[in-house]
Parts: sequence; C-alpha cells; structure tokens
Amino acid sequence: GTISYSRRAITSTATASIEDTLIGVSASAALEIRLPSAGDYIDGQYFLIKDEAGNANIYNITVKASGSETIDGQTSIVLESSFVSVNLYSNGVDKFFIY
Repeated sequence: GTISYSRRAITSTATASIEDTLIGVSASAALEIRLPSAGDYIDGQYFLIKDEAGNANIYNITVKASGSETIDGQTSIVLESSFVSVNLYSNGVDKFFIY
C-alpha cells in the first residue's frame, strides 16, 4: 500500500476511515471515534488522532474499536487532556496498538 497524508477534521461522533492518516478533532461536546475493523487496514498501517481545539479535558474523545477488537487490550480508550494526541497502528487482523 501507499502512505496517505490526508487530514480529516471532525466536530462530532464519526467513524474513522482506512484512508484517514490524521484526524483533527475540534469538539463542542464529548464525542466518539469508531474504528473500522483492524482487518480492513494493512498490517502496520498507522494514523493519528489529535485534539486540535485543546478542549478534550472538557469534551472527552472516546476512541472505540470494532466489535471484540481491542486497542492495547481495551475495547476503547478515552482522550481527556488538552491538546492530547494518540498514534495507533493495526496488526491487519484484529487489534490496534498505541505507539
């Protein structure tokens, strides 16, 4: 596969796409980012989620794995600090990992 450097801006609950490389969040309420199946990604494919508005301490960003899949062993993670970001990659089968 090829590397894409696309940025997608979101302001409300959304489902990530395998084409997303950077997801910039500017929320005015708590929101959820749902991940597609890890199997939809190429093994090692990575992406970043960033609180661009700096208000995740007020409006938490929940990142949720699909079905029984996990993110570092958890079904979801919560970003709750101002300007927080998280880098994730897929094993191409059933898991995501933070790096």
